Amino acid sequence: MFRNNNRPKLLRQKSVFSRTTIFVSIVGIFLLIFILRNFLDVRWNEVITNLKSVNLQLFFLAFLAYYLSFIVRGYRWKLICKSAIPNSNKNLPNTLSFSGIILMGWFANSIAFMRLGDAYRGWILSKEISKSSFSTLIGTVIAERVQDILVIIFILLLSIFFIQKSNEIDLPGWIFLISVTLLMIVIAGILFLKKTGPYLEKLLPPKVRSLYSKVYKSILSGFSIRNLPTQFLLGCIGWILEILRFYFVAESMNIDISIWIIILATLTSSILTTIPTPGGFGFVESGMAALLILFGLPDLAAVSLVTIDRIISWLSVIVFGGLLFSFWHIIKRPTFLSKK
Repeated sequence: MFRNNNRPKLLRQKSVFSRTTIFVSIVGIFLLIFILRNFLDVRWNEVITNLKSVNLQLFFLAFLAYYLSFIVRGYRWKLICKSAIPNSNKNLPNTLSFSGIILMGWFANSIAFMRLGDAYRGWILSKEISKSSFSTLIGTVIAERVQDILVIIFILLLSIFFIQKSNEIDLPGWIFLISVTLLMIVIAGILFLKKTGPYLEKLLPPKVRSLYSKVYKSILSGFSIRNLPTQFLLGCIGWILEILRFYFVAESMNIDISIWIIILATLTSSILTTIPTPGGFGFVESGMAALLILFGLPDLAAVSLVTIDRIISWLSVIVFGGLLFSFWHIIKRPTFLSKK
């Protein structure tokens, strides 16, 4: 639909099917098959029976909670863009447009490799906002993703604290160590960028300097003391909605599961989607099933629960994100062509 010279290099087909990403995908598929065949005592006819017995009302609530999170994320991204783009209040799309672009980005991540949907988000938003560069907007995407990481770590550490206090689950100590280490790395990275950004900018060649300047400044704009509390709160609300998704999925199957396991499974699912396979396929399913079984859920219940959850968090994104992607580009195509 669009010529290659109008797209960022990251979005081109060659990078989508690189040897590395294809190798990682093959590893993910074999990992999933290996775990299903050697570690899980699952009769698939029973899994199908479980899927047929799902309470549709609770399943719809899970679906609703998940898609409400896109609206919250869209509003947060809009606030980040307001900080990164001066005098942009009248020029920015509405919150639903931001939410739709996020959904289309997740659709791209669900069918492509290397999370190219994040680059796509920056590119498509640059077409929506006049006088704004792709490099500036990709910086806001990075800021939004880093904020997500911080929120995940915050919720994870909070959960670990209450789990240890309640003695309900025997949680491995390495989960806490990894969480704290990741938190320190993210904070150190932000501080390093803030301190060294201007100096590194001066050392770069002129052509690269402008690109780097826009990216790092727009990233830092997402972490201003003035705006961060509101954005952080929105991030927490977004993840609470995702946790509610998994909770309602468990309830729809009448599976009794601790709220702490639900939180850990939801966050684990999100972390595993960063692996550069389409939607984290192979790694998300095997990782979530292994975690649920580790905390005492029967094999059949774990596989059934993960299957239903992935119908919402992966397959529905492909369906509805793909429909929105198609309609968006059909409607917006004349506008894009006029900007060539």
